[in-house]
Amino acid sequence: MVRNGKTTENLLDDPYSIQSVETPIDNEQARRMEWWQEARLGLFIHWGPYALPAGEWKGKEIQASYSEHIMLRAKIPVAEYEEMAAAFSPSAFDAMKWVRTAKRAGLKYIIFTAKHHDGFAMYDSSVSQYSISKHTSLGRDPLRELMEACRAEEMVLGIYYSHAMDWHDPDSQGNTWDYPLNIGAYDDVQTWLNDTDKHTRFERYLHSKSIPQVRELLTDYGKVGLMWFDCGGKLTREQGEAFLAAVHALQPDCLVNSRVWKAPLGDYSNTSDNQLTTRNLGKYWENIITLNDSWGYKRSDHQWKSPVTIIRQIIDVVSKNGNLVINIGPTATGEWDPVSESILLEVGDWLKTNGDSIYGAGESPTAKPSWGRCTLKGNTLYLHVFDLKKRNKLIVPGLKTAVQKVFALDGGEELIFTKLSEQDLEVELPSLPNFAENSNNMPLVIAIVCAEPVEGNPVRLLDFGEDTLLELGVFESEIFGPTLRYDTGKKDHDNLLDWKDREDTAVWHVRTLGPVRFQVSIAYRSEEGENGGGGVYLIKAADQILQAKVISTVEVNNFQSFQVGELYLPTAGEYTIQLQAELITGGYLMQPRCLKLLQL
Repeated sequence: MVRNGKTTENLLDDPYSIQSVETPIDNEQARRMEWWQEARLGLFIHWGPYALPAGEWKGKEIQASYSEHIMLRAKIPVAEYEEMAAAFSPSAFDAMKWVRTAKRAGLKYIIFTAKHHDGFAMYDSSVSQYSISKHTSLGRDPLRELMEACRAEEMVLGIYYSHAMDWHDPDSQGNTWDYPLNIGAYDDVQTWLNDTDKHTRFERYLHSKSIPQVRELLTDYGKVGLMWFDCGGKLTREQGEAFLAAVHALQPDCLVNSRVWKAPLGDYSNTSDNQLTTRNLGKYWENIITLNDSWGYKRSDHQWKSPVTIIRQIIDVVSKNGNLVINIGPTATGEWDPVSESILLEVGDWLKTNGDSIYGAGESPTAKPSWGRCTLKGNTLYLHVFDLKKRNKLIVPGLKTAVQKVFALDGGEELIFTKLSEQDLEVELPSLPNFAENSNNMPLVIAIVCAEPVEGNPVRLLDFGEDTLLELGVFESEIFGPTLRYDTGKKDHDNLLDWKDREDTAVWHVRTLGPVRFQVSIAYRSEEGENGGGGVYLIKAADQILQAKVISTVEVNNFQSFQVGELYLPTAGEYTIQLQAELITGGYLMQPRCLKLLQL
């Protein structure tokens, strides 16, 4: 799929329009989801024969972010891939070491790739000879060993299975270099639904290999906590429902993710792959990220996320009531890359001290603070302080409930607090480190014990503090109109798309403690050309209107900031800030990322 002039790694599985799908939740589903909500953190393991080439084929690096897509991106013939896979013999694989390391990292469930898009089974399959136990000389069943290790260590085992895509099977989707009449990897369902040959052969694959393998996984490998399907958008709803029925017929308590088809099917929703900017997708949702860029092991991929980045992502997702699954791609020998392991263990060290604020915690009814995030468990509100900006005090916005005690989770030091208003608390931080001088400091966690169930106001407080600049990201806004939508939330895609109608609007709800005046800037991108951006936009608040013309940023991948004007909010209270189109002269208005408010 080509977007913005680049081929994406998405195989029609990612929600370009990030939406909350509200579906009724019965008591039975709530019971089945209890362990998952308590766990909050999981480990994804992408491992298969693609770890051997590790992103390279015939001496050349293949241009693909994800190494597990090498068969597709290099168009490797089935016969050649089979020959390569036969040499896959990970003799250093140690399931118990994997599970114990995951536990040290603070992760509560594991999702293992039983079969990825290349069609190779990483377990002893009776349905297909194309498996690690029958096609290689290893003579072992990694999934069985992992199952036994998980059972011994009381780790929940989940299984990833690529049900819609199989580049080895002549009747499945994706492989059009060996099988030219197949459904293509990026073909939408509507392109083959009425093609009798493609439809019939794909159904044959589903019922002769895909569903039977799912059944043997759920029959032969003990209790499975969840089945994690992928590329479900390449199926019809009826086909997705067939997989859901197959799972629940064998293991009624086994959870199923929404990529079995797409939301609302399944027990919980998924974000895009590697989506670092998220929105709450409902009561049950999950974010999945890699430690670098690739899911499978890729020799040249050194784009490592820092432990602090991973921890902040954990906090951000849990603060929105979600789970986070962190991926590792073991090497061809079955070992973990030492950098990956080091990052995970550093995350685990932080969780040893601060895990109470994550496990079993969820969204707070209070507002998102300017200094970090809040999570809630029972009557305790946890403040996750990302950045103090040289302040020795911070405001906890929107907390309406009486407070009994405030203390630092690390060390237990009690902190002085003052009620600023009926819905704002001020906490003094006299002995805490100066975050501004060390950007690598781990988030600090402060616990606020409340006298009763926590009540709050979720409206964002414009708390400038010593830092006079605040950002309002578009993923924090509510959007309205016929065409406007959120981008994927991946790196450099935390913006709005398809602003093509004058009725399209982005709205932020904000609150102030008193009068405030600020300079407004906007960050957006707008490419040149007939299909690029163009027009006039308006920013409205408190009966004031700022008007500006869209200026080209030349390339669609470049975000630039532009000053728009001043706004004045005259009294304490709640306001709305609206971003609207007055005139659209291009293929779209622009692709905004955020508003920037500079206090004057």
